[in-house]
This record gives sequence, C-alpha cells and structure tokens, in this order.
Amino acid sequence: MEVSTRSRSVERLVDIITELYTHGVVNRRALMEKFNITERTVYRDLSALSSIVEICGEGQYRLILPRQPSVNVASHHSLAKLLNADNFFPERDDEFWQKLENRVIENHILVQANNPEHSVKTDLRRYLNLIEKAIQRSNICQIVYNNKTRIVHPYKLTNQKNIWYLNATENGKLKSFALSKINWLETKKERFIVDTNMIALINHHQDPWVSEETFEVLLRVKHSIAFYFQRRDLLPQQELLTEDEHGLTLRCQATHQNQIIPLILFWLPNITVLEPAWLKTTIVNTLRDYLDSNEPSITAPENG
Repeated sequence: MEVSTRSRSVERLVDIITELYTHGVVNRRALMEKFNITERTVYRDLSALSSIVEICGEGQYRLILPRQPSVNVASHHSLAKLLNADNFFPERDDEFWQKLENRVIENHILVQANNPEHSVKTDLRRYLNLIEKAIQRSNICQIVYNNKTRIVHPYKLTNQKNIWYLNATENGKLKSFALSKINWLETKKERFIVDTNMIALINHHQDPWVSEETFEVLLRVKHSIAFYFQRRDLLPQQELLTEDEHGLTLRCQATHQNQIIPLILFWLPNITVLEPAWLKTTIVNTLRDYLDSNEPSITAPENG
C-alpha cells in the first residue's frame, strides 16, 4: 500500500513538472481536481518540489528561473545604459538584476513612454545601420530633408520623447533632423573632422533643440503650480533663482522661441514671462491672433 502511494505521488510530481515546462505555471485548485486529491496533498507535492518551484500569487506556481550567467548581466547593463535606465531606476544592484525576470513576468511594474511615431520601424530599418556607419567613420552625408538637399556631418542618433533624431552639423551649425522627415540619405566617401565640443553639447541637452546659441528667459511661476517645477526640470536648463510664498522665479536657456513658447502656453495663466520683452510680446500676439481667428460670428436674429 505504501509503495502504491509513493508511486502515485511520483507520478503526480512528474506530471506537475511536465505541466510546468509546458505551460509555465500550475494552479493549486486545478491540481486538486485533476488528481482528485486534497489541498493538503497538493501542498505536500509542491513542497517536495520547493527547490525548483515557487508561488507566484493566487494559487499559481511556476519554475524558479535559474540565475542568469554574468555575460547576460553584462548585456543587461549595456541595454540599461543604452535606454538611459537611470531615469527610471537610478540604483541597480545585484538584487535588481536577480528580480528583473520575475518582475517582467509578474507585470507589477509599468514603465510608460510617449507613443512612438507611426513610421519608426520603417525609419530605423532604412537609416539605423547607414547612419551608424557614417558616424563611426566620420563620413559626410547628403540628405533630403523637408524636400531640401543638405550636406551634413553626422554626430549622433538620439531618441527624444520617443522620436528619433539625427544630430548633425550643417555649415558648422548643430541641428536635429527627425528621421521621419528624412526622405533620402546617402553616405559620401569624404570625411569630416569630429568636433568634440559638438558631442559634449549633444550629451548635455535633454531635448531635440540643440545649439551653441541660446537666449536667457526669466519666468515667474505662481505658487499653485510651483510643485511641478520643483519636482523635476520642465524647462531647458532650468535654474531656481528665488522662492517665496507666492511662487518661484526661474531662469532657463532656450535655443529657439518654438522651444519655449509651447511650454509657457501650457502653464498659462499661472506663468509669466519677465524677460526678454520680445518673447512676452510674441506670446501676447500669438494669443491675440488665436482669439481673433476663433471669435464666433454673431448673427442678428430675424424679426418674427
């Protein structure tokens, strides 16, 4: 009788392991019904497999994933650096990497980014390898951008808010070209001399607006929205000058009015431009033009 009981137990264990490798998980309640056994017996069977099986919530059990070899951990580090994971997980010790696979499976953490452009797959398929080689070899490129032919010196591919850009100089001026707007690209045999200052400038900026030429903007932020500017930098090269019970005075550096105006418009009416005067005038005129173009026409009612 004892031999028969052990035999049935071994058969169940083999069956459970087979199901784990086939489906990834087993359910405690389903095992009770499948083998017509009590919950206590299921616990005993799973306990016998405790060295290779772990609970993953709601009566579900799965195989314990083996610890990844060091070469895979190294690749994780490389991928994390490429994707700038410091923005999401600034500290990544050994425990972080050990739990990484489980966290992906359990799906308790969700990291969301901006929606990518619809053409991202096509853009990367067309240009990624070509531009990489041009950057590595310092080859001059000829591109058609917004239906205009340009000669550029490629420095780096960057992804800003899920949009891919080619950072390159044109006539010595650093610019960002959206991959989705590049209609054609050709690598020339001629090479250019790399300017390390340009690379440092690209690495320093956190948005597509990259230039050595900037202008200073002073802003006054009301207390009601001050928290949003204190918890992270919302403005390019944001700097806090003063803080009081009424709000904040901030300074930032912009490369073009189109970089800063949309940010200011978003926070109206709780943000005020102090300097430069021309920027404040531009925003006021933009708002006036908008109101004039959207003013509803009033038709006098017909006399009954």
